[in-house]
Amino acid sequence: MPVLHKYNKRNMYYVFTEIKGKIIAFQITSDGERKLKSAGVFPGKTFGRALLLDLYRSGDAYTYGKGMEPIEREFEPHQLQFDFAKDPEPESLFPLCAVCSSPDDLHLVEIKGNNHYATILCADCRPSQRGSTDASIPLSLVTKGILKRFLEVKHIEKRDSSVSNYQSLLDAEFKDKWNGSTKKRKVKQEEKLFETGDGQ
Repeated sequence: MPVLHKYNKRNMYYVFTEIKGKIIAFQITSDGERKLKSAGVFPGKTFGRALLLDLYRSGDAYTYGKGMEPIEREFEPHQLQFDFAKDPEPESLFPLCAVCSSPDDLHLVEIKGNNHYATILCADCRPSQRGSTDASIPLSLVTKGILKRFLEVKHIEKRDSSVSNYQSLLDAEFKDKWNGSTKKRKVKQEEKLFETGDGQ
């Protein structure tokens, strides 16, 4: 499960999670921080992957540069703590580059040539397709409506699995997940309130 952390030297938050065996750092916007706090998620606590997916979808969680580089600059390795228990939400819902499976700096890309289709590529893999790309949009800007319009305007009928998976993420409903997280935190707080020690 993802873990929320707060920078020591900045009033900013980030999340560590594991995707395909790699530890990925997501930066959290102030709106994302507010949403997590309202759901009872605070630094050092794990939370459901569905919430992180929804933050990613809304642009409130995003990768920064190359993997963990900005985190490692601020912390010593022994300060990094991970707690990745099994999460019911599949990690396959996270958008990844269709070529190398990187989550960094993803773009929705139109490929032209013998095959005309839409794909999702990272910064490292986009140049290798340079001769055949016609349009490229940062994935953080691609909403459900924009994706539909993009496919229509560019007359793209084919899309690879990376785009299909992202479309599923945009179609997903996460409201119940947020509500469920808030309810679980309240129940735990109430249980602690009524706990009694030995001899009381």
